[in-house]
Amino acid sequence: MDAGAAATVSYTVQHVRPGSTVVLHGMYPGRAALGPIVDQLKQRGYRFVTVSQLLAESGR
Repeated sequence: MDAGAAATVSYTVQHVRPGSTVVLHGMYPGRAALGPIVDQLKQRGYRFVTVSQLLAESGR
């Protein structure tokens, strides 16, 4: 992983909070960072849902 993708992973994992929405561009470095971000957040107990699921769970 190059420095740009590593920086994206580090920043995202450090700043995400419960209820956060993470949006990454499909271009590099977002594409290279996606797998490591998902892996690290799952290890921290986060789960991933669609926007529709998130809104339904919040009663909106």
